Amino acid sequence: MKTRHLFGATALALLPAAAMMAQDTATCENCANTMTVVSWGGAYQNSQVKAYIEPYKALHPELTVVMDESSAESVAKMRAMAEAGNVTWDVVDTLASDAIRMCDEGLVMEFDDIDAVLAPAPDGTPASEDFGDLLINDCFVPQIVYSTTFGYRTDVADWGGKVPSTVCDVFDLETFPGKRALQKRPIDNMEWALYCDGVAKEDIYDVLGTDEGVERAFNKLNGIKDQVVWWTAGAETPQLLADGEVVIGSTFNGRLFSAIVEQNQPIAMLWDMQDFDLDGWTIPA
Repeated sequence: MKTRHLFGATALALLPAAAMMAQDTATCENCANTMTVVSWGGAYQNSQVKAYIEPYKALHPELTVVMDESSAESVAKMRAMAEAGNVTWDVVDTLASDAIRMCDEGLVMEFDDIDAVLAPAPDGTPASEDFGDLLINDCFVPQIVYSTTFGYRTDVADWGGKVPSTVCDVFDLETFPGKRALQKRPIDNMEWALYCDGVAKEDIYDVLGTDEGVERAFNKLNGIKDQVVWWTAGAETPQLLADGEVVIGSTFNGRLFSAIVEQNQPIAMLWDMQDFDLDGWTIPA
C-alpha cells in the first residue's frame, strides 16, 4: 500500500468546507503527494471538485488529486483491493447502505471521536450533534441528502397528451409505452414494485423482509423487464432520455435538474414516491 496523504484525505473526507480544516493542518513530511478521490462522475462530481478539491488544492498546491468515477462499484472494488493488499483509493463517496457493509467488513476506517476530527458548525454546534441521526456509524461522514426519482420525456407522441402522475405509471406499459431506465440494483426498485402491486407504504419493508415479498416484487418487475434499460451511473438516465432511447427513467434529482435547467431538454420530473437517501465520505482502511 502506498503511504497515504492522510492529512489531506481526512480534511477532504471529513469536512464539506475542506479548506477550513486545511488551514489548521500541518504539512505531513512523510505523506504521498497524490490523493485519489472516488465519486459518481458527471455534474455531481464536478460540483465536488468546485466545492472541495479546488479550495483545498489552493492551500496545498503540492497535492495532486486524481478523480475516479467508480463509486457505483465501491464495495466490490474495495473488497478486491483489501484482498490483494493494495488499496489505491484515499477518499470514497459512498451510499449509506454501502458504508454500513464496508464498515462491518473492516474495509473503511472507523473514527473514535467524530468531534475530534470534524470542525463544529458555524454556530459552534458539535459535528455529532449537528449531523444527528445521519451519522449512521463510525465510518461514514454524511455530505448530501438527495432523492432518487423519475424523469420523463414531455414529447412522447404515443402517450396521446397524457403524462405520468404516479410512480405506478412506470409499470403501465399500455398507457405509457416505451423503454424505461432503472438502476441496476434492488434498492428503490423493489419498494416501488411492491407499492405498485398494492402494498401500503407503511407495510413495504415488512413485506420485503419475507421471501414471498421479494418474489412478489420481482414478479412485478418482470412485467416490464423487457422494456427496461439498466443503468449504473446517475448520468446515464438523463442522456438516455435526451437521446430518446428511453421515455421515462429513474435517477438522482440533481441529474434531472441539470438536464432540464442547464441543457433545456424536453424532460419533466415525476416526484411521486421519490426515495430520499444519503451519501457520505469514507476512508479506506
